[in-house]
Amino acid sequence: MSKQVKSRTIDRNSPIPLYRQIKEILIDELKAGEIDPSRPFSTEHELVERFRVSRAPIRQALRELENEGYVYRERAKGTFPVKSLPVRPPGLELGGLLKYLREQGMESESIVLEIEKIQPVEGLRKLLELKDDERVLKVSRLILYEDIPLIWTQTYIHVPKDYNPDIEELEDGASVFVTLERDADISVTQGEHQIWATGAKEEEARTLSVEVGDPILVMETKLFNKNGTLIGWRRAVHKGDDYKYSLTVSR
Repeated sequence: MSKQVKSRTIDRNSPIPLYRQIKEILIDELKAGEIDPSRPFSTEHELVERFRVSRAPIRQALRELENEGYVYRERAKGTFPVKSLPVRPPGLELGGLLKYLREQGMESESIVLEIEKIQPVEGLRKLLELKDDERVLKVSRLILYEDIPLIWTQTYIHVPKDYNPDIEELEDGASVFVTLERDADISVTQGEHQIWATGAKEEEARTLSVEVGDPILVMETKLFNKNGTLIGWRRAVHKGDDYKYSLTVSR
C-alpha cells in the first residue's frame, strides 16, 4: 500500500463504531483504486496490526464489505476486491440502478429501445386483471456500463390513456417510475422480485451482445402502487459475468 493509505486511521474518540470507520476507510481505498484487485485483500492479521484493534471490528467490517459486494472470497486463496463489477446493493429503489451507477463514478448510459402502448399478452393481462381491450405502456431500455451492454429491461405498466412519457427524458436517465409519479400521479412503491440464472436466448443474446446460451441473470418483478394494487410487471436481463446482486438477510 502507498504512504497515503497507511496515513489513514480511525478516530477512537468518535461515536462512530470502529468497524464502520474501518469499513469506510477501506471502501474509499477500493474506490480510489489504491488496492490491487489482482492480489488478495489484506488479511485479518494485517488489518488488526494496521488499525491497532481487536479482530472483532475487523471481521465485522470485512463481513459487511462482502455482503455489500465490495470484496469476494475464494476458498484457499483469500479475499479479493471486486474489479469493475457493478453491484446492486440492498435497498436500492425501483428504477434507481442507473442513478446508483453514476453516483459511484461508473460510466453508464441508458438507451430506450422501445416505448409504446400495447395490448398485453394473455398471461400479463390476467396477471394485471385487465379487460381485453385495455393497453399497457411498454418501455424497453438498455443500460450500458463503459459502453458495454449490461442490463436489458422491459417494463409493462397500466397507465392512463393520456399518459405518454417523453423518450428523450427517459434516455437522459429518468426512471419511468419517477415520471409516472410526477406526470400521472401514480406511485410505484413496492416490487416483488423473482431472480434466477439461465442461458441467453436468441433475442437476449443479440440485445446484450453475448452468445446464445451464455449465462444471464433474470429478474422478474411485480410492481405495486401505494394502495398495494398490482399495476405492472418488469423483466430485467443481466449479463451473468458482469453483474452482482447483493442482499442482506437476517434470522
